[in-house]
Amino acid sequence: MQPTLERTWWQSARLNGVLRYQWKALSRGVGLVMLILMVSQAISFLMPLALDMTYPFTGIYADLGVTLVVALISACVAAGKSTRFLLRFGTSRLSVWLGNLIGLFAGMVGLLLGTMLLSMLMGALTLAMANAMPRKYVFQRFFGELEGATLYGESLTEALKTLPTYILYTLEWTCMFYLLGCCLRRNRAATLFVIIGVPMLLMILTLIPAVRQAARVMENADDRQMMLLGIQWLKYLTDFVHFVEHEWPTLQLAGAVVSLPLSYLCMRGTPQP
Repeated sequence: MQPTLERTWWQSARLNGVLRYQWKALSRGVGLVMLILMVSQAISFLMPLALDMTYPFTGIYADLGVTLVVALISACVAAGKSTRFLLRFGTSRLSVWLGNLIGLFAGMVGLLLGTMLLSMLMGALTLAMANAMPRKYVFQRFFGELEGATLYGESLTEALKTLPTYILYTLEWTCMFYLLGCCLRRNRAATLFVIIGVPMLLMILTLIPAVRQAARVMENADDRQMMLLGIQWLKYLTDFVHFVEHEWPTLQLAGAVVSLPLSYLCMRGTPQP
């Protein structure tokens, strides 16, 4: 009698295959982005050798902007093309959803760390070249003046301090981007209307009365009333900046947490190819 082989949920759900597919797909994309960044940095670094110009190094940083742009594109691809491909082989929707998220998290965090390592490399090369060509390779800081080695060390310390926050932001926005990709795949017109049309409509409905009121005050106002109007608008701007500074991280985290079940519910209705 042939013994029965026990299979774990991980194996029966084909999650290993999903993760292998995501590894191949995302590693190519992240590798291509890193190659483009390296080539652009190399060109900028070598330009002072051929032209009369300088290469300024302002410090070590992890490029969150590039990471979020790549996360948006990768999340939309994972919610569309990758999901259709994986479901074609009868893979469970839960494993596809979980594999997509795990792959996106690992790929985007890897890209974020890669941009920081690239910045560290360029800083080390600039530090070496600054000793030989101090007029072409310089260290610059927006506030204050520091020597090359000091700036390199301080910027590395600051980058390491902000790295956990950047990783958290990357994970949060990846969750929301994946939900956006799932919604775009289900109903592109309705999704675009919600993310573009509704905010614009709310902004118009909010600003038009305020602008009209300000125009009426300016028509018949004296200097005192004009000053009070300016103070009022400055207060609105200050309150908005204060809200973004103190409340936005909490709202961003809440949006990421809510995006997880919503993306699964949206992706669960994907028909089997």
